[in-house]
Amino acid sequence: MATVNSNSFDVRVNLSTPLATAAAGMAPGSWAIFNCNYSTGTLGALLDVGGGKRCTEYADKMVWDSSRRQIYFTGGGHGQQEKTIVYNDDANTWTDLGSPPWYTVNPNAACHGYQHNAFVGGTHYYLKFATTTLFTRDVVSGAWGTLNTSGLNLGSDAAGGDSLEWFPTFGSGSLIIIDFVGVFRWNGSSWSTLGTPAMGGYHNVGVYSPTKNLMYFGGGNGSNQLYTLSNTGVITPRTNSPIVFGINGSVTTVDPVSGKLVLIGADKVVHVYEPTTDTWSTDTPPPAGFWTETLYTEGPDMGIVAAPIYDYGVTMFITIQGPTIYLRKGR
Repeated sequence: MATVNSNSFDVRVNLSTPLATAAAGMAPGSWAIFNCNYSTGTLGALLDVGGGKRCTEYADKMVWDSSRRQIYFTGGGHGQQEKTIVYNDDANTWTDLGSPPWYTVNPNAACHGYQHNAFVGGTHYYLKFATTTLFTRDVVSGAWGTLNTSGLNLGSDAAGGDSLEWFPTFGSGSLIIIDFVGVFRWNGSSWSTLGTPAMGGYHNVGVYSPTKNLMYFGGGNGSNQLYTLSNTGVITPRTNSPIVFGINGSVTTVDPVSGKLVLIGADKVVHVYEPTTDTWSTDTPPPAGFWTETLYTEGPDMGIVAAPIYDYGVTMFITIQGPTIYLRKGR
């Protein structure tokens, strides 16, 4: 057994849900369109936040709840609605939960998801854009609360474009924030700084690999600097990515089979990093319809969000243009 988001998991081979069936029929490294049901009728309506915007813009990370077999994501459009969406594997259905209780309309404000979603046990965590407010949502009751962030000293961009991740084997479990001014850890009672490695000044990313039992992080504006974080807090510089990566440069995720880092770059290439050998390679690219070609001008990777589903060995992606849901089988 391994752990992800503090929940035990095995590859589930005896379930007959549409997702399990689709995943079981895919070859390693292959891509496929996956059809779901939507409480809103269509995927476009699920993502819509008004003004021609979608809730996944400036984001690339959703979170998988292995115990309940659900996916959670909160995010919003620039100057538009902020909302939470949830996928249920048993029903193969995405549900729009609407705006969280703190949300108020501000036509001049951004409320993007970036990599600000994390999950552990029964709690969905969400770091509010451009603040140090860390919200909590009980995934059973739906009740929102807040986590103490006293002592959390983020950069001048005030959590505008960094990453929140759960590291289940760091101590008894730790929340990690990757910010351009440093790496921060919540140990269950207080925040501390683990280090201040050089990164790009914005749009930083960090993802945990349960297979490798480490976090990959770094990137940001103009940066291809990659690091790993161990479960004892050791930060190790790694061979730089062949591309600038981060929210504006890639979809940053983890292969659910090998545990390798996967960067689906703005260059339309799938770059894969193996930490054991500290080397980079490439893999099969997604279909042409995957990319954000005309809806946004920031780049073809804009607004594509990913959730590694370790139970089935696939990653689910929601594209922002189309929109369409794709699966990639790990290898």
